[in-house]
Amino acid sequence: MLPGDVLLDIFDFYRLDAIQLSRGRPWKWHRLAHVCQKWRRVISISPRRLDLRILCKYGAPIESILGSWPTFPLVIKFDATRKPKPMPRNILVALRCSDRICDINLSVTSSMTGSIVELIQKPCPALEKIRLTVKDAMRPSNIPVYAAFLGGSAPHLREVELQGIALPFPAIRRVLFSANNLAELHLSDIPNAVYFSPVDLVTALSTLDQLKRLVIGFHSPTSRPAPSMTHGSLRRTTLLSHKLLDCRGASEDLDDFAAQIHLPALCKITIKLFNQIFFEIPQFSQFIPHQNSNVLGPPTLVLVTHSAESVSVFLIQDENSSSDEYCYMGTSCRRLDWQLSFVTQILTQLFPLLSSVAKLTFITHLEMPTGREDVDPTQWLELFQLFTHVREIHVFEQLVPDIVHALSMETMDIGVLPELASLSLNGYRKSPSVAKAAEEFVATRRVSGRAVSLSG
Repeated sequence: MLPGDVLLDIFDFYRLDAIQLSRGRPWKWHRLAHVCQKWRRVISISPRRLDLRILCKYGAPIESILGSWPTFPLVIKFDATRKPKPMPRNILVALRCSDRICDINLSVTSSMTGSIVELIQKPCPALEKIRLTVKDAMRPSNIPVYAAFLGGSAPHLREVELQGIALPFPAIRRVLFSANNLAELHLSDIPNAVYFSPVDLVTALSTLDQLKRLVIGFHSPTSRPAPSMTHGSLRRTTLLSHKLLDCRGASEDLDDFAAQIHLPALCKITIKLFNQIFFEIPQFSQFIPHQNSNVLGPPTLVLVTHSAESVSVFLIQDENSSSDEYCYMGTSCRRLDWQLSFVTQILTQLFPLLSSVAKLTFITHLEMPTGREDVDPTQWLELFQLFTHVREIHVFEQLVPDIVHALSMETMDIGVLPELASLSLNGYRKSPSVAKAAEEFVATRRVSGRAVSLSG
């Protein structure tokens, strides 16, 4: 007996509650449409307000649904990676309705990519999100694209995520020029066969005024052509809305990219570099301070994490803040001496940022890297020399003996950690020799007039 406008308000409140529980999937409005003819009519005449979409997934019949609701947008989701299976017929039928697709989320194996080649070359005027993930046990999949990606035009596109797909960059670049509303771009596991330069990338990003998140990751190291221009001759592209930068690749690529881009709203940086002997990032070291200092300000905490496979450095502006703002840089390597070399090289080039660091923390995982016997104590002292204003150091248990041994070799001539006031060494009392060396270090500091409290 309720009038249609009241029913519409009720359905809208129900939709908002359902979306919070649906984890990004379309809400199940069809259940209401099957209650009675009146409810069905109210729903059918308000598709935009109620955000009516048809979810097409594995096993659901689609032909009759498409016929019953001929104008509603389609959301296509299919995951064949957990339990490999052929591409189901209903998914293929839905993919042919390119004018109605608003959201695509496909995770497939490399052998199934042929069925989506036709799709990614068709214009999708209603498309808002596309996520294509190809997981292969050996290598990323090569998808032959002879026409433009998405027909070269996607005016409503907001999110693009392509993982493990050898899609030629020119095919992507053309659609990016048309996607003026794009907010997120993820290109990860990019194989060497479709390597593109930082210059190409920045050119493609130059028109994306709404871009907030960028993820670029290459599958493995690749040979790079010799640079043909100096950084000083390049004009920087400014993206005012960009907040997150996530890159995986060679340090040279990162440096070339940083030389051409300005992101004043940037608040989070995640960099994973391929392992190499020398990490030279002079342009990136200047890139961070040139961003808006109110968003990504000078760090007060440096956090170094060691594991059996990799090492990571976090530069955190405020450890007590609930905001997710920091700069992360890491690389994959299994030897502790190499890991220390990476940390020292990176932080040496970011030295101007370290003057505000008051706390230094070393975290280790259960499995430690190899090569501990090859670490010279001077490697630790070389790293510590970068922190002229650190007042507090916290070391987790596995690295305590190495760091205590290095600190015990410090002399007044070296002068590392001149403002150190608190030294926390987890479990240092478990080893009498380590405990003795730690206490002697504290005593030496006290005699020199630089008192240090010891805990652990």
